[in-house]
Formats: sequence, C-alpha cells, structure tokens
Amino acid sequence: MDVVQPGALADALSKATGRALTIQRVAIDTLHQDPANARTHGEKNLDAIKGSLARFGQAEPLVVQAATRRVIGGNGRLVAMKSLGWTECDVVELDLTSVDATALGIALNRTAELAEWDDQALGEILSSLRTT
Repeated sequence: MDVVQPGALADALSKATGRALTIQRVAIDTLHQDPANARTHGEKNLDAIKGSLARFGQAEPLVVQAATRRVIGGNGRLVAMKSLGWTECDVVELDLTSVDATALGIALNRTAELAEWDDQALGEILSSLRTT
C-alpha cells in the first residue's frame, strides 16, 4: 500500500473532518462494497462514472471503513473501476463504528442529492466548454 503525498484534496478533507487524513493507494481486491448501501447504480450511471474515470482518472479517493475495508463513499466508482480493469485505487480510511460508517454512507449520498443547480450558470459553463 502506497501513501500518496498530501495535496490540496487531502488538506481539504482534513480541514472538513477535523482529522488528519491520508490518501493511500490500495489493491482494489482488498475492498468490498457496502452491504448497507441503499443507493443503486444503474447502467447509465455506471457508464457515466466509467467515462469520467477514463477521461480524468480518479479525482477523489474512495472513503473506506478502516477495520472492515468496506467502501462507505464511492461504491459506484468501485464497481466502475473494477469493470474498467483497474487493480488499484486511492482511498481514505476512517476509523468508524459500523453504525457511524452506515450513517456517513447515507449522508455522503443524500447531501449530494440536496444540492441544486444554477441553471443559468450551468448553461453558460456548458456553452463555454463547447467553444473550447
């Protein structure tokens, strides 16, 4: 397991959680999906995740419960990485109880759903991307 040098993402995660977080490179086959994950990833979603991974690589680490190696944030990315044939990925391990790991998994998924788009700003951004 390799430790990735701290950077802006690790700094942001540490600041947000109040804990020093380390991004580590691990073998994908040492991780497993969260059996308590109520979020599903259909084919369209997985295709989008695979497209993003193919274009940009892994831009953020998976969040993993340290004691069990259960992925509590990034289950869809884990499935997509495996289907792309990846053998390693970056993770942040958190020392959480099973109850807290399940609660965090729900929070990570639900808070993203509660965000809203500024349609005008999004339109302008997409328009500028088309002209570049």
